[in-house]
Amino acid sequence: MTRTEAAKPRTPQGTPQGTTSQKDARAGSAADPRIAAVIRQVPAGEVATYGQIAFVLGLGSARIVGRALATLPAGQDLPWHRIINAQGKISDRKDGGDGDLRQRRLLRAEGVRFDSQGRVDFKAVAWQGPGWQWLESQGFDLEDLALRSQQLRRRGAWCRWRL
Repeated sequence: MTRTEAAKPRTPQGTPQGTTSQKDARAGSAADPRIAAVIRQVPAGEVATYGQIAFVLGLGSARIVGRALATLPAGQDLPWHRIINAQGKISDRKDGGDGDLRQRRLLRAEGVRFDSQGRVDFKAVAWQGPGWQWLESQGFDLEDLALRSQQLRRRGAWCRWRL
């Protein structure tokens, strides 16, 4: 490691800020089938957060999920529009496109309503998370997931997993 690299601030994963570890790069790509598989579990009329998807997958950062969705090629058969931020809002697009307007239209067509500040009512439309049966069929460690949810004191409407 060079002196310059040693001086750079580091992320919690130990990589210099501004760089991405190989694991995060793979997880944050649109090609990551795990992200798509979990997102496909969110039913019409419900929403999940970037952090919720990251938590289920043990990714550690909602931004990884956001980056994966931002790089999705057009025409993907993935309900990307059902993923919103933790404030209950649609995240602004950095590319300046109309993706946020399209996302709002798609959600409204599924019956999701927004308040005057552009937030959804999580109590009404929050996804409860994937079922234990699906998680087990996909090879998730159920005990680890339940313990992580308890350790983080995740008391949100979506996280009621118990062994």
